[in-house]
Amino acid sequence: MNVMARLVRIMWVPVLVIVFYTGWIFWQRHPAWPSAKPARIERDPMAAYGKSVKILQFYTTTREIAPGEKAIICYGVVNATAVRLDPPVERLWPAVSRCFDVTPAKSTRYTITAEGAEHTTVAESIEIAVKL
Repeated sequence: MNVMARLVRIMWVPVLVIVFYTGWIFWQRHPAWPSAKPARIERDPMAAYGKSVKILQFYTTTREIAPGEKAIICYGVVNATAVRLDPPVERLWPAVSRCFDVTPAKSTRYTITAEGAEHTTVAESIEIAVKL
């Protein structure tokens, strides 16, 4: 019984710490506590591109590959509602920066077309040569 009495005498300290910590957490999360204000945007970062659809980037990591090798194509568009690739090898969507793999069997010219809200389109092309 002596061991049990000592254990009870010692255990009140961590129990008391846990109770105070739990109370502190609930007090901090109380709705009356002032919350952090959201960050104010000084300027719109997309305003530099205007309202028209633009292709920011369209490139490949390698212009020449061996048969069966992969190449990476990257693109970026702003103010676009739809993006298409010809020949279609991957489903595309409007993104400021996105990359994907292609494995052309022969030399291929890829053309990206971005369509804006007013049905205006812009296009760019790149070519990946397959060296036999």
